[in-house]
Amino acid sequence: MDGVLLAQAAAGWFLAGLSWTVQLVNYPLMAVVGRSEFPAYEAGHAPRMAVAVGPAWAVQGATTLWLLLAPPAGAATWLIAAAAVTAAVPVLVTLTVSVPAHARLARGFDPVVHRRLVRTHALRTLGWTLHGLVALALLATA
Repeated sequence: MDGVLLAQAAAGWFLAGLSWTVQLVNYPLMAVVGRSEFPAYEAGHAPRMAVAVGPAWAVQGATTLWLLLAPPAGAATWLIAAAAVTAAVPVLVTLTVSVPAHARLARGFDPVVHRRLVRTHALRTLGWTLHGLVALALLATA
């Protein structure tokens, strides 16, 4: 079980760090990409980001499911629930806001869509950061 908890913490903190980088660097810099170059930039950004996020996201999802189905001895139920919620928030924001925003931006830069993407990405950053904290609490208590 320690391996599951370690994997969850590692994936959670990787995602948190990547998300903070996207929040503070990548997404804001989208606004300075030239309008004619932006569709190519976005076309390159999306698949590269999927490669960067995908494996850690899969580990986070699998370990969270594992904890829900086979909670470790000594782990507080509320921490496991918090792990599930904080893992779910970025998924929901990604599917309902980020993916559609990137699809729109693939056709060309739109400052309104870009602002919404940056603003709502903060929810993903918060979710992954809180997930990392919960994962550390689970490690400390299990």
